[in-house]
Amino acid sequence: MRKFRWYYDKDKEEAWLDDMCRRGWELTDFFLGVYTFRPCEPGKYTYQIDMPKLPRGADRDREKREYIAFVESTGAECVCTWGVYVFFKKETAKGAFQLYTDVESKISLYQRIRLIFFLIFLWDVWASVYNTNNFIRFADAYWKDVGLLLLVALGVTYSISLVFFCMIVRLSLKIHRLKQ
Repeated sequence: MRKFRWYYDKDKEEAWLDDMCRRGWELTDFFLGVYTFRPCEPGKYTYQIDMPKLPRGADRDREKREYIAFVESTGAECVCTWGVYVFFKKETAKGAFQLYTDVESKISLYQRIRLIFFLIFLWDVWASVYNTNNFIRFADAYWKDVGLLLLVALGVTYSISLVFFCMIVRLSLKIHRLKQ
């Protein structure tokens, strides 16, 4: 079975994956919002999603493989990777599964995720401003042909910027709460 979902909150995504498993569906793959599941014993697994801190450069892939092997040595299993994210599962019968148990490591994880959202936010704001400038410059010439379409596209890009800004604020609040 495949399901399409957009999650901007890692904790909610993990809760949803755990809920899917309680209903008898284990995650087998993920790509760009599409989750692939297969039947399993209800509640067999607990899921964790990680964005490990890896060095830049040639050693990145080796370090990622070593990190995955380290986590798997604890009894967990790597389900799949997607970009900088790694999806892990562990049999519920083997005990609790939590990758980050201390406050400092949780803060570091949320800061890495916030940085990704911030970079996407900056790119989207740039694209929105660029598109707005083009719309203003060419509105008279193209309004009859694509004017409404351009307005909708601008609305979408600004809306996406707003979503990423809200996620940056949410992550900042989580980090602030953890620091307290």
